[in-house]
Amino acid sequence: MLVHLNGLHVSRKEARIDPFDRGFIFGDGVYEGLRAFRGRVRAVDRHARRLRESLAAARIDFDADRLGPMSEALLQANGLSDAFIYWQFTRGAPAPGQPVRARLPDAMDPTVFGYALERPPIEACAEPGTTTAALVEDFRWKRGRVKAISLLGNIMAAIEARDHGADDAIFITPDAHGSIADGLVGEATATNVFAVLPDAGARPTIVTPDLESVSILAGVTRDILLEKEPHIIERPIRAAELRNASEIMLCGTNTMIASVLSLDAKPIGDGRVGPIARRLARSLSEAIRAELDAPVGVAH
Repeated sequence: MLVHLNGLHVSRKEARIDPFDRGFIFGDGVYEGLRAFRGRVRAVDRHARRLRESLAAARIDFDADRLGPMSEALLQANGLSDAFIYWQFTRGAPAPGQPVRARLPDAMDPTVFGYALERPPIEACAEPGTTTAALVEDFRWKRGRVKAISLLGNIMAAIEARDHGADDAIFITPDAHGSIADGLVGEATATNVFAVLPDAGARPTIVTPDLESVSILAGVTRDILLEKEPHIIERPIRAAELRNASEIMLCGTNTMIASVLSLDAKPIGDGRVGPIARRLARSLSEAIRAELDAPVGVAH
């Protein structure tokens, strides 16, 4: 494997990062993950826009327009066609003589690191994956829209979920009384949440937490689904509603679509992949195929 480190492609063994890099010492950085199919990096403009917003919030100086070319070069260096591409941008390491633990840092050059891992082709993504989940109190910071590398809270939640026999955690913001029993649904540890709930007429309605009610990431895959499926409703969702959902789905750049078969060890619906999950997986797969079939430079 060749990784990208500050403009160079080097082997993993050769890659060396300053031990005083602020990403290592403080988790002071942001990241972005992209997916490539058939040698083409998809939704680059969307990912670059989100990266630009994260960099601006963290006040890290890097040109987000470089994201696409760097990703393509990393794919080519590794001879990959279908892959997940990860990028991390830290504030960098202090120069000699600069304080190594300053909360208000001096100017420094950012550290840019990236890698690419082989993933299944688009043809394998037309059907949803499966997972299980547990509801966990959202004890993280309140800037969820910043794709920060400080993911200790997500890791702790995933461990707590595993302790309860689940694959993943879904974050719940406690209500005014500090309870998560009817708190607000946020996101999972690396994905956005969609649920199928009955509306006033008892018809199934697809809903996802809106970005104003909870501090969550505006996922690129989430945005694509909202465009392709305009009937999806963005609104606050209560934990009690989620427990009564006929389907729960997690979506993300790497995950694509995954059906939650059980929540807090209780089956969701009949405990199998549901029809809405299959439809969303097909819709997402078709959107990606259309993008791949379009001439290079044509936006979707």
